Amino acid sequence: MKINEVNAKALNDVLLERERQEQLWGVQNHDPFTYLTILMEEVGELSQAALHTRYGGTEENRMREEAIQVAAVALAIVECLGRDEWEWPIVKEKKDDANL
Repeated sequence: MKINEVNAKALNDVLLERERQEQLWGVQNHDPFTYLTILMEEVGELSQAALHTRYGGTEENRMREEAIQVAAVALAIVECLGRDEWEWPIVKEKKDDANL
């Protein structure tokens, strides 16, 4: 794929968003389930922006910004998996669940 001006701007904006995320929260090493939850929350915000853009609403015209956040979180997942430093959290069993 040949990089053009639109590709370069999109990639730059995703990298800027990754930088912003790391400034806010530092390097994150979430487990895959946690990262998927974060990603789906961002996808939900993109979906909301798409609905508002189509039908009107307060999130109108935020689709690109939300798409950049989705891409940045997906990139964070790739980075985390590359570091291979995440661990599954220890899950405490509920007393009710012990009988299942």
